[in-house]
Amino acid sequence: MTSSIECINFLRSLQLLNLFINIGVKHLILCPGSRSAPLAIAAGELNKLGKINIYNSIDERSAGFHSLGISTASGNLSLVITTSGTAVSNLLPAAVEADRSCKGIIFLTADRPLRLKDCGANQTVNQEEFLSSVCRNVLSTNLNGLHETTDNEIFNLVNKIDQQNSTFPGPIHLNIPIDKPLDISFFNRKKVLDVFNRIYLNKKYKFIKNESNCEKNKVLKSFKNLNLDKTGIILVGPYQGSINELSSFNKSLEKIQEITGWPVFADPVSGVYSNLRGLVENWELVLRKNKSFINCHQLLRLGPMSSSTELENFLTLFEGLQILIKEKNFRKLDPIKKSIEYEFGLTKFINQLLGELSNDKKNKKPLNKLAFDLIEDGQKIKKIFKERLSINDEISEYKLANLVPKIWPAEYPIMLSASSPIRDWLTFSENRTLSRKCFSFRGASGIDGTLSLALGIGRITNPLLLITGDLAFVHDINGWLIENSIDLNLTILLINNNGGNIFNRIYKKNLKEEELKKLFLMPKEINWPNLAKGFQVQFKGVSNFKKLREAFEWSLSIQKSVIIKVDIDAENEISEKNELLEKIIGN
Repeated sequence: MTSSIECINFLRSLQLLNLFINIGVKHLILCPGSRSAPLAIAAGELNKLGKINIYNSIDERSAGFHSLGISTASGNLSLVITTSGTAVSNLLPAAVEADRSCKGIIFLTADRPLRLKDCGANQTVNQEEFLSSVCRNVLSTNLNGLHETTDNEIFNLVNKIDQQNSTFPGPIHLNIPIDKPLDISFFNRKKVLDVFNRIYLNKKYKFIKNESNCEKNKVLKSFKNLNLDKTGIILVGPYQGSINELSSFNKSLEKIQEITGWPVFADPVSGVYSNLRGLVENWELVLRKNKSFINCHQLLRLGPMSSSTELENFLTLFEGLQILIKEKNFRKLDPIKKSIEYEFGLTKFINQLLGELSNDKKNKKPLNKLAFDLIEDGQKIKKIFKERLSINDEISEYKLANLVPKIWPAEYPIMLSASSPIRDWLTFSENRTLSRKCFSFRGASGIDGTLSLALGIGRITNPLLLITGDLAFVHDINGWLIENSIDLNLTILLINNNGGNIFNRIYKKNLKEEELKKLFLMPKEINWPNLAKGFQVQFKGVSNFKKLREAFEWSLSIQKSVIIKVDIDAENEISEKNELLEKIIGN
């Protein structure tokens, strides 16, 4: 084989991507560019061998979120490949969300070699710094060019990435300087592939994992203060662990609930199974109504805090012990700074806790009085919902949260955009999200990437229902430009409230209507049917829940991406919701 630069660039690209496949990568998003040509051509060859799936996206920002959706739904690392320059900067929003939601994603960015840096060379910027503030690692192949990177250096880079993902998952940036020539002839490509197939393709690699020695001491420190004989509450926030470890998480949760008899407050995206004993329905409203009368000694908090002001106030005023268990998240997660934090996950915590308990302490306990009281209060609120919310009613946002889980099939997942939908579902969904996988990206709580994230999830698990407001949807409309996106089995329930309705709730009282629109709501005049038609997506508008049920059946029969739009009257929404809350809670 010739030792020319183009041949070595191609061989090293094949080796690098093949090593990523060896650590579990199955999906790759490819963005356009010339500097990244060796990586792109190598990805194409591995795709032909059935080793990896490739999807292309002309928008790097959408590509980043699409890859994050894939990582979240699959539990495996995914890759994004971009060219150099401003292409890299477009990855930052997805990197921020991946960082805060602790999801593994790898950004492979092509770059100029060192000799072309800081001298005015075209499309040469300080891209190695763009993602550094949020990435777990920022790594690089040889600065003089990929062709000068050795076999051992490539293995060590991938091994380091694998180690990082197993201990503290999040975004990782691997910057790859590539020298010209970037293209490779058919003749040389075949010669390199022969070498790769013979030496590297089926080579067995041993990736070394780092083990932590401080887990047991952390559990013992927490256990000293925990009194399982006294009352407590288990609070389960958004699940940040791998979906591959969700079953183990639920088994551990079931065990701690059994040996305590404590009640459980579960977030809509907690990942908690719906058959868990002790679940309190409508717990956010129960908390609003009874927070001054809830007496318990300790709180076991799992994951980050739910987006509930009432819960935050309760935790702030709570005087007892708070233990916060995180799933491989090594940053602080307690904004009120009142908890003991343990970062190695619920399963390890419970396993080590059980090892410290006597046999009689491990026996199943009945639900305690606090659990019975809270569950009963939740059932009373459920009765009010049943009386007030009819399937034939006109559509409003809070009713969607309560009724959609009844009419969207229980075996199919749902994604909630990170704006008003997640808050409404927290208050009004009555734990119905727990009957299926439910996704929401609450790490940074932004509306960025809503459509691309949903399409990424839809690559792995579908049919999928996306619940989104109009601004969040339009903000990421380029998601439709991802390859084959309209062929994915995604139903989009588009809540058209003529702007960010969450701002109506917060600022309406103290702003004039024109100020509210100009400064916060930012309504857009959009011809929704034409927008859908422009992207070749089927569209339907509905006005009541009977029609919505029919539209869901229609969308599922099509098995492609569709948009179902519902219009919301913000004035009626607020007054109706306030009337319902007054009935439940009082003035």
